[in-house]
Amino acid sequence: MVVILIVVLAALLSQQPETMSLLDEPLYAPSLAKAERARAEETLTAARAAYQKAPNDPAAILAYGQAVVTLGRVGDALEILTHGLETNHDEPRLLLERGRNYIRIRKFAPAQRDLRKAAESLPAAKCSLAFAEYVSADFRSARDTYATCPDPGIFAYVAERRAGGTPSSKPAPTGPPPSAGAIHLPGSVARQKADAQTPIAADYMAAVELLISGDQPKAVDRLKQIVERNRRNDWMEPAYIAAEADYARLYKPTRKKHKKSLAVGSWQLAVGSRPQTADRRLQTILVPRSHPRSRGGRAALTTSSRPSRPGVAIP
Repeated sequence: MVVILIVVLAALLSQQPETMSLLDEPLYAPSLAKAERARAEETLTAARAAYQKAPNDPAAILAYGQAVVTLGRVGDALEILTHGLETNHDEPRLLLERGRNYIRIRKFAPAQRDLRKAAESLPAAKCSLAFAEYVSADFRSARDTYATCPDPGIFAYVAERRAGGTPSSKPAPTGPPPSAGAIHLPGSVARQKADAQTPIAADYMAAVELLISGDQPKAVDRLKQIVERNRRNDWMEPAYIAAEADYARLYKPTRKKHKKSLAVGSWQLAVGSRPQTADRRLQTILVPRSHPRSRGGRAALTTSSRPSRPGVAIP
């Protein structure tokens, strides 16, 4: 009986989305190749051990949260970081990382609150703040914030264009091609893989140019292709998030009715509340549609032969 219960609980855990997209589609933890998963779990084990020895040390908290995100468990990372901020009030590194994770789960308003505080002392936070403003369609604020970002990338260009300006030059889109590497926000390390595929950022820039030129039907079609082709493993990529945000504003499908689902693990994170430890996940609960893990759900940790994207840099 106990074995059956464990199997049922494991099945429930594997079926839970990590978050919901801006189109109300469930987003699951990206798949990891076997070797990549083994490395990620080894890193997580070491980070957890260091965290358990020094649970109030910002560096240990940050490393633990980042190791968890590498496995696609953004919600657990938010719990860890929020708990760490209770004992390290307004610690900029933790605010920056939590803000990045809020962007990943499509919570742009709380992301901006965290990132504004972090930006007071960390230049990289200005880049992430600008991106949070951009995906919120606040293009003028994004343009102004990107002007203070040390490494703005393509989004400073598209923000300037969409704010009505004329950039002096057009940057070449960079970034890994679809499902070819890790997701990394500013300060994290991306994995690279030689591939002839067009980066998502290039497709996104093409869609933006169509929008600016007034060809909305073609732009919507281009954005739809980006979203539908890359949802499984690339939903944490900055260019994907931007494409999803634009597509959701331009085309909102009929809202689907999602049944409430059982989850293994008690997700009680709310901004300002005390979360439970990330490793306490053996209680079966009903996941409320409004819980801050983004629009509901718990990560499904799956193994596949495909490389994944967990871990991305928000410009």
